[in-house]
Amino acid sequence: MQKSLTLFQKILLSLIIIFLLIMVSDLLLQYFFDISLFCGELIIPLAVVGILSLYVFYSRKPLFMLVLFSIIISFVLIFANLTKGGATASRRAITASEYSIEVRPHSYSIIRYYAVAEKIVAVKKSDAFFNPDSKTGIDLGYQVKIRKETPDSLFIEINSGLHQTDGLKKSSLWQKSQINRVD
Repeated sequence: MQKSLTLFQKILLSLIIIFLLIMVSDLLLQYFFDISLFCGELIIPLAVVGILSLYVFYSRKPLFMLVLFSIIISFVLIFANLTKGGATASRRAITASEYSIEVRPHSYSIIRYYAVAEKIVAVKKSDAFFNPDSKTGIDLGYQVKIRKETPDSLFIEINSGLHQTDGLKKSSLWQKSQINRVD
């Protein structure tokens, strides 16, 4: 007869499962709605709970394997979330707004911040940030200001190699961006 779990073991197992559910929820939200949860802050608590759980469940082989599998999957999902912009992307906050801009050599994305998540509201092809003399292909001396915002549109001013004003159609919170993404 196998003895039941202690309260401490139940709490650790519950925390591991909650972390895993948050990571899977983040993956599904990114895939269906372009919404990303702020999972980067979970690295340290996940590491502490994970190491403690591995130590506590070492003698219980099935639970040990479950915890190990959950921790590995969670860290892979956190790593994928933190590196999704790629090596050639540059992200900056747009001053005096709840938006940031993620710039690539031939496109850019506007990202809106919410309490515990961020949402890609617009993606547009543009060479406004392209610099062929840079290693990344991006002109890092750019500045972006929001000129006007309506419920369905955003008008920004881009000061870089090319000075231009651009208009973008925003997508709502629970809507996948209809624009073809460029990476």
